[in-house]
Amino acid sequence: MRGDNSNESLDEGRGESRAACSPPLRIAGMNGALARLAAFAADWDEPLLHQLLDDVAGDYGFSHAAALAMPSTDDGGTATRFLFGNWSDGFVRSYDQLGLHRFKLVVGALKTDPMPFVWDIDTLYGADEPDPSPAARMLLAESCLAGALFPVHGLTAFNGALSLAGAKPDVSAQALRELHVFAFALFGMLAAARFEENRRNNPLSGRERDCLKLAMLGKTSSEIGLILSLSEYTISQYLTAAQRKMNASNRTHAVALAAQLGYLS
Repeated sequence: MRGDNSNESLDEGRGESRAACSPPLRIAGMNGALARLAAFAADWDEPLLHQLLDDVAGDYGFSHAAALAMPSTDDGGTATRFLFGNWSDGFVRSYDQLGLHRFKLVVGALKTDPMPFVWDIDTLYGADEPDPSPAARMLLAESCLAGALFPVHGLTAFNGALSLAGAKPDVSAQALRELHVFAFALFGMLAAARFEENRRNNPLSGRERDCLKLAMLGKTSSEIGLILSLSEYTISQYLTAAQRKMNASNRTHAVALAAQLGYLS
């Protein structure tokens, strides 16, 4: 269910958060996620980002935190994918095996609505039913009784979602606003941290990059052929090869992935 802009946290009695984190920061005019961002090291790397996510999640009472990749709105895919977080190996496996990465109600909302998706286990998973689903039982066992997902839609179609869950988290309107800002910052820093490494390991040929750059500008295969003095068939072959190398579902997806990963720089 969606957030109701209430300033009240969820009812007590659902258990305690198990997240271990540093004490919440307090900076003049800021606290929680925004304070941690302001104090974060200038040299971004993934281990530091993992710790930052863990700390911010704990500040708001969330025990489970993860950054998820998310299909773009023009991609036929319908599943999220775990990138990093504090989920245990067992939780990652169960989440996948129980089909939660493909839960249409959640994935559909994340793809089409830019606002946070707030949920509780009874409403979304039917945990209060006489015979709860396997997904509900797994989440109950992990004390994931409520949570929120924060979609991040980028101009280059780099889409992701920050997933937070816990026993009694803070899902007040203020917390949701702060965490949504944090989600955008986290994915931006992750992209920057991976950018140079991806560029060094670029699998695309020079011609494939040229074709994708022009496709990103909206050029058709015929127009790209005229610009590069190549046949339309040859251009299509280059674009197909680039699409296959990146496991992209179509040309638009290939362009978005290449831009996101720094392959076109």
